[in-house]
Amino acid sequence: MNRNTIVAVGLCVLVLIGYPYLLKVFGLDHYLKPVRPPQVATGDSLRGAADTSGRATGALGAARAARPAPAGGTPSATPAAHTVLAALPLRPISAELERSYRIETPLYHAEFSSRGARLISVELLHYASAHGASSHDGKAVRPPGGEAVPSGDRVVLDGGPSFGVDLGSGASRIPLDDLVYTAAESLDAAGAIRRLTFTARDSSGLVIRQTWRVRPDTYALDLEVELSRVPMAWRLADYSLTTRSWPLFNEADLQADARGLKSSSLVGTSIHREATRGLRKGSKRFEGGAVWAAVQTRYFMGAVVATQATTHAVEAATESRALSAEQRALLPSNAPADQDVAVSTLVVGLPGETDPVDHYLIYFGPNEYFQVSRLGVHLERVVDLGFSWISPFSKVLLRVMVWLHALMRNYGLAIIALATLVRLLLHPLNMMSIKSMRAMQRLQPEMERIKDKYKNDPQALNTAVMALYRENKVNPAGGCLPMLIQMPLFFALYSVLWNAIELRQAPFVAWIHDLSAPDKLFEVAGFPLRLLPLLMAGSGFLTQRLTPTDPRQASSMYMMNAVMVVFFYNLPSGLVLYWTVMNLLTALQQWLALREDGHLAVAGPAPAAPDAPVGRGQKVARRAATK
Repeated sequence: MNRNTIVAVGLCVLVLIGYPYLLKVFGLDHYLKPVRPPQVATGDSLRGAADTSGRATGALGAARAARPAPAGGTPSATPAAHTVLAALPLRPISAELERSYRIETPLYHAEFSSRGARLISVELLHYASAHGASSHDGKAVRPPGGEAVPSGDRVVLDGGPSFGVDLGSGASRIPLDDLVYTAAESLDAAGAIRRLTFTARDSSGLVIRQTWRVRPDTYALDLEVELSRVPMAWRLADYSLTTRSWPLFNEADLQADARGLKSSSLVGTSIHREATRGLRKGSKRFEGGAVWAAVQTRYFMGAVVATQATTHAVEAATESRALSAEQRALLPSNAPADQDVAVSTLVVGLPGETDPVDHYLIYFGPNEYFQVSRLGVHLERVVDLGFSWISPFSKVLLRVMVWLHALMRNYGLAIIALATLVRLLLHPLNMMSIKSMRAMQRLQPEMERIKDKYKNDPQALNTAVMALYRENKVNPAGGCLPMLIQMPLFFALYSVLWNAIELRQAPFVAWIHDLSAPDKLFEVAGFPLRLLPLLMAGSGFLTQRLTPTDPRQASSMYMMNAVMVVFFYNLPSGLVLYWTVMNLLTALQQWLALREDGHLAVAGPAPAAPDAPVGRGQKVARRAATK
């Protein structure tokens, strides 16, 4: 089997492995999606709530879809939880009217409802939606100087509701959606709510109290849950704290945002990230002491962290949400009418009567690694910075990129500077690899002659080849070993450039207005024309022209460059920019190596070397063959 055949087989294997991604690139990924079972409407819709002025507030005033099933993504007309509730009715001592409450801080506005004591939505003041009221073709409004984004253009994490506490867990869950709590506010000197307490008392003696405390300088809130005098006849062993994801219309790349929708959790020391596509087949439960449970997209999350509670498990599930007409109007015309909802539930054991209060931290905000890590609750592990052995490199590179941005005020320039610093750091290894590859190329004609001469004597062939390497002081692993040493950095850079929220909606130059999304010059018959991947292909072609290769492999190398364009075509422009800069720097290093060798005129495939005289390596091989 010659080398061209091997290369062709390798390309076929790559296509077989990567065909799901290729289908996504060309918009044919709907063939990969499983057929969903028909949904059965429950006839039970969530209620909208009005504030004290009678005006609907945020998500409270929006029409909501029928309540989905608690797990598996298949709604049921008679959930088991409702059956339990019918057997164990809650009878509040006092009848309360539903009211909404609004917590305002410099970072966010949070909407609460006294019905179920639910956190309904969190509006982030400094993050713009790519499909807001003032956005155009995925280009969001970006106010200068860190000012707040105008209302209507902000990112809103509205889980319908986003967070709630219920009794029981799993199929035995007793939902408290319709229980109206008594609310008490504690205000600061400016009249803003800084503590919000919801209390419900049942005729059986049960007391449920939720106390929310505001941290004005972070996206975190403190929550105290008090459960006392739970009737023994109910046989309850636990209760649930559930977070839900939000409608996905905040990012320019809607498909990438949907692929990043996950139910995540930290149970013991193991982190679990369950994509909603995998949860359509059924919910998952992870037993053990859980640290936190969260729902997340690529750049935002909603999480509950147990700071003082006895946790038993985490349940991950998916539901289906029908978008309202107003929400659908913000999306492209071909966007689906419903979306997946990630659901993550933290199951906690009932507290004892002597200490009936459990403590939690609730976080709804950006996946900003260093900001979240300052909370000191291990929630920064939500941000995927690669495998455990790669994440230390990722943290360093992320910090360097943020530092470079502080100097240059442009993340595009920071990526270029970061790529340059990485190349300078690895320059000795790269030059060692290039020189080793060139030395191996020069020995190629002699290698071919040795293989032809001793093709029937493997032992003599191996002896002659090793003698040839020693005579010319060439290490056959010299070209590969430096590349292996660099792999952790390459993986770390990919994780940083893909997941860092710092690059979200970060402009570079001209047509590149979002480094977290693919660039686009214009569309031709609905197909986006992207310039940056073509520039990347040009830089790859330049690198190949300066790299001496076997003439028989040249066409395969150029074909691989075309395959790279296909794979990078719909990747974020920050990644493509980084790869383009690395190609150009590699070409520069190849040019330096050529200059040292005095072969600046060499371009493309290396010319065949003249016949070499019989050297010591061949003499050694002959002596070995005659023994």
